[in-house]
Amino acid sequence: MQEREQMREQALLEYQRERDQVDAIINKMIEEDHEMMRITKMKQEQSKQDMILSVNEKKALLKRQHELEEYEEELVRRYNASQQARSNELAAMKEAAEAQRDAIFRKLADEEAARRAEAEYIENMRNELQVQE
Repeated sequence: MQEREQMREQALLEYQRERDQVDAIINKMIEEDHEMMRITKMKQEQSKQDMILSVNEKKALLKRQHELEEYEEELVRRYNASQQARSNELAAMKEAAEAQRDAIFRKLADEEAARRAEAEYIENMRNELQVQE
């Protein structure tokens, strides 16, 4: 009977040892699953953060491009305004030069007309003197 009791105890010990091994394996699998879920969640969170960062970077890039476009448009407006001002200045200078040239030509024409009138007057006076002689 004692032998039977020993065998029973031995079998019980063997059963408990095997159960402990199975429990250890199951616990290890559960821990591995938890670790895998933690890693997966961490990767998902990192992907989410990367997407948010990417969206924010894209928004910042688009904003910067818009600012650059506005700056370039302002430069073009300033350039066009300066070109228009220069064109207006040149047109005014040309008009002033033409007015001055016209004034000189009128003065010369008036002087020439006065010389001709004087020469004609002198010629007429000579003719009258000759006729009177």
